[in-house]
Amino acid sequence: MTSGRVVALVGVVLVLAGGCEKTDHGNIDRWINTEKGPGKLKEAVRDGSIDPDLSAHAAQNLIKIDQDADVRAALEGMSPDRRTAVAAKLAPRLWELARIEGEMKIPTPLQISAKDFLFDLRKYADGETRNQIDGYLIDWYAGGYYEGRSTAGRNVGAVVIRTLGPRTGERLMSAANAVVSMQKGGQPAKIGDELLLALAVSGHPPAVAYVLDIFHMDRGDPELPGRAIGALYVAYAEPGGRFDVVDPAGLVPNLDRIVEIAKDDTRSPQITNDAVGLIRATGTPHCLPPLLTMVSHPHRDPRYRWVGANNALKCGRTEAIVPVAEALPVKGEYEHEAMAGAMWEEIARMTPRDRVLTEARTLLGSGSWVARWIGAETLAKLMSKEDVGRLRALAGDRAKLDGYWGDQSETPKKERKPELTLGRRVEELVKALETERP
Repeated sequence: MTSGRVVALVGVVLVLAGGCEKTDHGNIDRWINTEKGPGKLKEAVRDGSIDPDLSAHAAQNLIKIDQDADVRAALEGMSPDRRTAVAAKLAPRLWELARIEGEMKIPTPLQISAKDFLFDLRKYADGETRNQIDGYLIDWYAGGYYEGRSTAGRNVGAVVIRTLGPRTGERLMSAANAVVSMQKGGQPAKIGDELLLALAVSGHPPAVAYVLDIFHMDRGDPELPGRAIGALYVAYAEPGGRFDVVDPAGLVPNLDRIVEIAKDDTRSPQITNDAVGLIRATGTPHCLPPLLTMVSHPHRDPRYRWVGANNALKCGRTEAIVPVAEALPVKGEYEHEAMAGAMWEEIARMTPRDRVLTEARTLLGSGSWVARWIGAETLAKLMSKEDVGRLRALAGDRAKLDGYWGDQSETPKKERKPELTLGRRVEELVKALETERP
């Protein structure tokens, strides 16, 4: 063989060798710095014939160079068994990238991307790996200054904590303890909204209790009580599409404390409304008894009784109609418009109709004139012509509908509307029913 042919053959061998590099950990790390390396890394992630750890290593390196989308696409294209195996190997590698050394350090873009990918990886993982991932995520969010980490990335803290659930509670309480004990300029450090929300969405009963403790803390922050109860309200009643409503199991053991807040007439209307909303969020059978006590509870704001009554109806539905109506004190003034919005308009929206009619008819025989009035107005609102005879039986009822017209104290006496009796009001309702077209 001539020397020229030998040189040519050696060149061919070198080209072939260069085109068939072995997929091992050394080359995977080398490819990250080469021009054609990203393509080789993508192929290594997709290659189902190699060790899952090699594919995971390649995925890790692609994430380092901001090619997360390619890793997600590759995972979606794998068989379920292969995807689960790769996810198990990828999770600790992602944690290597995501871990933040130092409680007060600001996470880097790579640490944030790796954290987000860890959360996304949960859906591909088996139970053991998912449990491992959850531990990493708890460390990431609660292992340092939560407020500074909570809004970083695509998957924000409240969503992650809501997904992970009660197991996050203890670590979050430790994070909160650090803030509570912190001083800035000789003043207590501010407890941030995101930390309050995280404690709330954890669904951990002691964490909910901690938020209620914070509600009562004197930290020179007049907005703190409203922010604390507001965080609970967002978590358990109105998350606004950010995440699913949290299971009320975390609220129920703390219900008595929430009721105390709802009954405290030194609090702002917003705090009261949020507390009442939380009581209702506990669901039946927990919410109805405390809401019923609010109906007759003395309060400086006369509108308070309607908050209790309306929420009790929403809580207990048809089962609450009679108890709520009869809980309203007979010694009181009731404006027709306020009563309508809080009581019979709410009742008339309930289903099934037959059950609502039955409960309204029951009220007609109540010893409370307030309850009888509600029963009559409800039947009329439902246009129940079959109950005209029952209503006529109340035509002689002489109970005065105190406050029916609202406050007339500033109206000249000659222009004030006359007192109305229940019997007279029922006559009006019957007349309206009889003239109503079928």
